[in-house]
Amino acid sequence: MRAAERINGRRENAMAYAELTDVRCHYRVQGSGAPLLLVAGLGRTIDSWNGITPTLSEHYSVISVDNRDIGRSIPRRYARGTRDYSSDLIELLDHLQVDRVHVMGVSLGGIIAQQFVIDFPDRVDRLVLMSCAQHFTPYLREMLKLMGQTLRRFPRPAFFRMMEVLTAGPPYLDAEPNRIDENVRHAMANRVPARTFGRQLRALSDSYMDPREYRIQAPALVICGEFDPLIPHCYGRRMADMIDDSAFVLLEDAGHNPLTECPQRVLPMIISFLEDDGPAADPTQRDRESVTSEPVSTRRH
Repeated sequence: MRAAERINGRRENAMAYAELTDVRCHYRVQGSGAPLLLVAGLGRTIDSWNGITPTLSEHYSVISVDNRDIGRSIPRRYARGTRDYSSDLIELLDHLQVDRVHVMGVSLGGIIAQQFVIDFPDRVDRLVLMSCAQHFTPYLREMLKLMGQTLRRFPRPAFFRMMEVLTAGPPYLDAEPNRIDENVRHAMANRVPARTFGRQLRALSDSYMDPREYRIQAPALVICGEFDPLIPHCYGRRMADMIDDSAFVLLEDAGHNPLTECPQRVLPMIISFLEDDGPAADPTQRDRESVTSEPVSTRRH
């Protein structure tokens, strides 16, 4: 029986738990089709995908997960680095009896996704990396320290408001200023404790990928926002250059959260890439960068 058929027998929108080595892992399976594993960023729960899973689940069996110590996932041991999160993901796939998946990682979840692809290359078909870097540079470590200090010293609403302003592209905030209050209320409703943010910040910031071991074999689509102040798009471009089979897309007017800011532009790109069984880009072409504001094009080279 194929992997997709095994998990498609589960109830639509089913939330469940898997007893893994170091965590009681909370996950959800939606839709039907080839398995697509979603890896969320800092402090993001399964619910952070709610805006896009209805569309993605029309094409794929979407597997979303609360990372260790986040949401409803209860750790037996706190994560010490990206390899701990990676081991949780492979155990979950084994629990679901899923052999191979597409993987999409966003923000800090993109760093976890890269670790997973490096650790288990034979389990990944295609990879989407959004708003992330290859590893934590000194700039990104200082940014994480600043976030941690802000979280400890200021009320949680102030922290979440800072994160909304810091991560959203100016065109998005200028066009929809009321979304800040809405997003802050949503973040507060998730009730991720400050100490949990702190633990995840430490686990991720202490991680390092040795460039000598950085080998991603899967075709990869790297998407970055033009106005991402948290993880500047130069990191994404550099990361794409290190992946032999990759396509790089720079989204005009977007910030750190394209899936929130412009899903109508991003989702068709992702689906088109995942549906393609060819290379992400012509490896003989040096210029693999694409700048787009159109709804559906990636302009691969």
